[in-house]
Amino acid sequence: MLTRLFARLSMALWLSTVLSGPAAAHVGEHHSQNCFAEVGGIRLRLSGYQFQPGLENEHFCRIFPELGQIIIAVEPLEEGQEDKLITLELLELSSWTDGLLNNGTAFTVIKQQPAKSFGDGLISIQQTIGQRGIYGLDMTIQDETGQLLHQRFLFLVGIPVKKILAAFAGLVLLGLVGWKITKKD
Repeated sequence: MLTRLFARLSMALWLSTVLSGPAAAHVGEHHSQNCFAEVGGIRLRLSGYQFQPGLENEHFCRIFPELGQIIIAVEPLEEGQEDKLITLELLELSSWTDGLLNNGTAFTVIKQQPAKSFGDGLISIQQTIGQRGIYGLDMTIQDETGQLLHQRFLFLVGIPVKKILAAFAGLVLLGLVGWKITKKD
């Protein structure tokens, strides 16, 4: 069980670095949990939210710790982008094998927002996620010439990293105590 979880987390890390392109996590003012992505030269801030008990006031980036409703808001960092249209698609990794071999068929669209301009207000997508896994946000922006610019941002849902790290720290501590007790003999 633990080996399979470790393998999936390793795969998720590998996929996020290989497939996401130039998106930086945990970079920003006051070390916020916002993520930044660049779509065709347009820098965007991505802010993730979950409204489960205890998570209402937290922002998330690459890892959403609980299953349930997630919201990802997207906003441009530079002024003058109000007339740009952006389309958001929420994706789920549907095939681990294709994730390794064929990125084009590895994900399935689970929700699509119609094109909306940044000048129309907050651009966001929300979905209730019931299964742990790797998810993606496809962002497509249409520039002045009509060309479509595309970027994929990968993230995990339902992986309680803080709880996993706390359990791991506890196991290491128990191991050290056990080692110290047996070493006294």
